[in-house]
Amino acid sequence: KLTDDDIEKVLLCIDAVNKVKRLKLANCVNITGAGLEPLRGSTIIEQIDLSLVREHQRPNISPEPPISREFVLPILDSVIA
Repeated sequence: KLTDDDIEKVLLCIDAVNKVKRLKLANCVNITGAGLEPLRGSTIIEQIDLSLVREHQRPNISPEPPISREFVLPILDSVIA
């Protein structure tokens, strides 16, 4: 299972802030979103999928996923600013 540390390392390694247009992390229920930091300020990214469940699937996940608005929203704000 992917962790924030794994995601951050991959994004840094591939220079994601300058190269990645779409990032799909659907069903990554173990991340907080802190690993998305390398995308901060990207002018390239067009889509980030952080879906926790599939379409037509009940959104009841137990235990509750650790994804955090505190980590994710500032990064997304920096991308759309």
